[in-house]
Amino acid sequence: MDWTEIVTAGIAALGAVGGSALMQSKATAVLQVKLDALRNDVDTLSRRVDKHNNLIDRMTIAECKIKELESEVKHEKS
Repeated sequence: MDWTEIVTAGIAALGAVGGSALMQSKATAVLQVKLDALRNDVDTLSRRVDKHNNLIDRMTIAECKIKELESEVKHEKS
């Protein structure tokens, strides 16, 4: 075994490790972008659900008020 084989093997190993690290870094960056987009989507949906829940609460109050007004109108007619 001479030194050229050892050096060649060392360069190949460094290239493999470097390439693997570079690919891992790019994959991590892509996953980070997708994760940020997913978080944004979850925040948007959460705001929509909060808006919907607020509407349901308001409608429940309105329905109760309508029943009270209908009851008052019935008593006034009687």
